[in-house]
Amino acid sequence: MNWYGLFDETGFTELLPKEYAHFSKPICDGLAVFLQGLPASQQTAIIAKQATLAPSASLSERLGLLARSCPVLQKIGQVLARDQRLSPELRQHLQQLESLPPIVPLEAIKEILDQELGPLDRLGISLTPPALAEASVAVVIPFRKADRGEEQDGVFKILKPDIKDRLDEELALLECVGSHLDERCDELRIPHLDYQESFQQVRDKIWEEVQLDHEQVKLTAARKFYADEHRVQIPKLFDCCTSHVTAMQRIWGGKVTDHQFTQTSDRQRLSELIVEAMIAQPIFAKQNWALFHCDPHAGNLFLTSEGRLAILDWSLVGSLDKQERIAIVQIMLGAVAHDQQRIVAVLAEMGNGGYLDLSKLSPIVDSWLRKLRQGQFPGLVWLVSMLDKAVQDAGLRLKPNMMMFRKSLYTLEGVVAEVGAKADTFDKVLVEGFLRHLAMEWPLRWFTSPNSREFATRLSNFDLTQAIIRYPSSVARFWMGQSLDWLDTSQANENVAV
Repeated sequence: MNWYGLFDETGFTELLPKEYAHFSKPICDGLAVFLQGLPASQQTAIIAKQATLAPSASLSERLGLLARSCPVLQKIGQVLARDQRLSPELRQHLQQLESLPPIVPLEAIKEILDQELGPLDRLGISLTPPALAEASVAVVIPFRKADRGEEQDGVFKILKPDIKDRLDEELALLECVGSHLDERCDELRIPHLDYQESFQQVRDKIWEEVQLDHEQVKLTAARKFYADEHRVQIPKLFDCCTSHVTAMQRIWGGKVTDHQFTQTSDRQRLSELIVEAMIAQPIFAKQNWALFHCDPHAGNLFLTSEGRLAILDWSLVGSLDKQERIAIVQIMLGAVAHDQQRIVAVLAEMGNGGYLDLSKLSPIVDSWLRKLRQGQFPGLVWLVSMLDKAVQDAGLRLKPNMMMFRKSLYTLEGVVAEVGAKADTFDKVLVEGFLRHLAMEWPLRWFTSPNSREFATRLSNFDLTQAIIRYPSSVARFWMGQSLDWLDTSQANENVAV
């Protein structure tokens, strides 16, 4: 089937931000390669669904409907649904993928549960249909469990029938897309970034979605990670779990983006809690490996009836190691000091092999330092946008967990914006968290080795001393940069006048 006629390059150009418009043809090509690799019967079914739309249907509508037909595309759509860089119309259609109405028949659900757990009445469990939601690989149905004379509300998360076979087939096609792009980088005018390897990393992450026994381990780890944060709730596991079924506590509440607040301050408080729990806590964790949620779309973030933030679906989880968090802090120090060479050196160390073009990386860092002189705050949003540019133009290859953390941040930016937060919420929460941790760890610094970074801030005493000593030169670099910016602007104005 000729999929190029249904999803044309021009339509994608209108959906993407201007700086990524040149990816329209690669996206169109990649989608066509993926769809053409599906079984003929599935392609026919997709075409039949597309035919139900009006001829005037927008590309956003068609993509939203398409994503429902393929678990891999649905998962990618969920990841992109809150990305503020995409067109509002496309985001609106993709957000419907976060919690679709269930279509798996109740009888099929009962059959799976009977195979996995045996008769439910022997476990003191009774289902309370209908199912609550259906995700890309699983369906969720509530139940009640009698335990020592008390009833507990829970939910079963159950893998959909034949989902592993479908997912395996579609994930293999993702690698074909990566290979297709690698072979046509020059023709498509895209950077040489080893797309097949990148898609393999995505494949590995998405495959984790169907490893429910692994998710159960991660869920236990998440409860431990957030044990001291009473404002955050992680579902508790029940003992009747298998590799295809997870039984856990039911959380009463709704998506954080659906709650109707009467006070602006309540919106801001919730937004700050989301940033603190999902971003600040992993960054400032004292553990060598800090857990973070890789799929924080609004369907997985609930505001409970008790006013807590419930974080659901722990199938996709990453971890930042100590060195990655040290690198983040070192880049921030370099940004504050306007030290271009320091930032370039840290970015080079962060790379995960491959060819990094330092001749292109240095100008990118210069451009992002110029943004600071123009008033942008040197926070995590600034850092992630610089990483994106370095990946795209200089060939920087991030490690898988750092890549996933970067994607999670974009998703959370969209969620927080739709909750109704102020624009500076991310930077405000992270700066306050940094200062709070710095104050708490200050007494311990008197008894610690000068080079030790075993602190939540990942700053050594030597780092702090060096920052103070170099303060005058940092100010000098800032004003020198300001002067050069002014000269460049004046020169440009003169050329325009001529």
